[in-house]
Amino acid sequence: MRDSIFRERIGMATYVPAALLVAAEGLGDRTPADMARRMGVPYLAAYRWATGRHAPNPSGLAAIERAYGLTAADLMREDSAA
Repeated sequence: MRDSIFRERIGMATYVPAALLVAAEGLGDRTPADMARRMGVPYLAAYRWATGRHAPNPSGLAAIERAYGLTAADLMREDSAA
C-alpha cells in the first residue's frame, strides 16, 4: 500500500533498482550490507531498495543521492498509460 501511495505522489512512476545496483557495484558495494554502511541506513532498508521490494522514501532518496550521486529521476521509470 505504501508503494502505491508513493507512486501517486510522484506521478505514476515506478521505482527501478537497476541504477542503484550499478552505482553500488561501481563503488565496490556488492551486498545490501555494503550499501547500508555507505548510505548510513539500516540493512533492511538497503535490502528492500536493492531488491525493489520497496521504493525509498524522501530521506532514503537523499541517502542514495549522497552516497551514489543518483537522483530520484535516475531511480524511477515512467509507467506507460494502460
